[in-house]
Amino acid sequence: MTQEDSQTETEKLFLVPFDLLEGTSESARARTAETFLELLGARVRNPNTRSAYRVAWRSFLAFCSARQLELESVKAYHVGAWLDQHPGSKSTQRQHLAAVRLLFDSLMMRGVVEYNPAARARPPRLVRESSQTPVFEEAEIVAFLDSISLESLKDIRDKAIFCVLLYSWCRVSALINLSVADYYERGGTRWLRFQEKRGKEHEVPVHSKAKEAVDLWLERSYLASKTSAPLFPSFGKNRETLNWRRLDRRSVLKLVEKRAKASGILKRVCCHSFRATGVTEYMNSGGTIEIAQRIAGHTSPSTTRIYDRSGDQLTLEEIERVQIGNKHEI
Repeated sequence: MTQEDSQTETEKLFLVPFDLLEGTSESARARTAETFLELLGARVRNPNTRSAYRVAWRSFLAFCSARQLELESVKAYHVGAWLDQHPGSKSTQRQHLAAVRLLFDSLMMRGVVEYNPAARARPPRLVRESSQTPVFEEAEIVAFLDSISLESLKDIRDKAIFCVLLYSWCRVSALINLSVADYYERGGTRWLRFQEKRGKEHEVPVHSKAKEAVDLWLERSYLASKTSAPLFPSFGKNRETLNWRRLDRRSVLKLVEKRAKASGILKRVCCHSFRATGVTEYMNSGGTIEIAQRIAGHTSPSTTRIYDRSGDQLTLEEIERVQIGNKHEI
């Protein structure tokens, strides 16, 4: 197999941006191609991270290609200039810089570059007091769930999906990886076993309302005995027949957006809105941040606090204490 054939096959499998490596020498190009193959095929195992890093590398290589800048010649100030014109948010910029640092670390090991210029570039500072994720108000989440009629098998599946997202506070990537066997009974209680980020296994007892929705789904879909099947498989084009493939994150997001619009919710909500809503409602009901951290599967309580929006109403009440217009005619 020729080098060109090998690169074509690699590009087909891993979507490596070979078209943006034209400015590099033949030997450096080959070693860089092998670096991408190693990173995408072996080191970066999470598919979501792999997709995000691929976008970052393409962005940086496009920046270099537009300036006829070879990777061997990249300096720290070039990386800084790339970040200055980066259109993404601060968190996206930080993630993309991490991807470029990993790329140059691997290129150093292969002798393509002498040092890592991205290691000397400072990421934009990001200080978060609260999440920017839109949260459902209580009336909105009630309207959202009540708008699902349960007239079809797809409706029943969708409501079970949303109940698991809301009451288990799971990430959508963990939800779509659930198998029927991950919904199990222990000590007379139903549990869900999630595969979270970095290979972490996280078990959560199932809320009664989520249990009701999932039990109905398993009963109507006849999935209960198929333990290796996806808990929430996709439907075929006729929207009536299961095709046994796992849903992807984008498909679940489309379901959320479609159902939100149908229930009259105007603001833009997403899959993570259920997680933030669950944490907020739990804290509104007198829950503790330590238990919320355990349910959410966060490593640090500071991460859980970001999702806690229970203080928003208190802040609004305090702001409304300023009653200038009621005391003085303007």
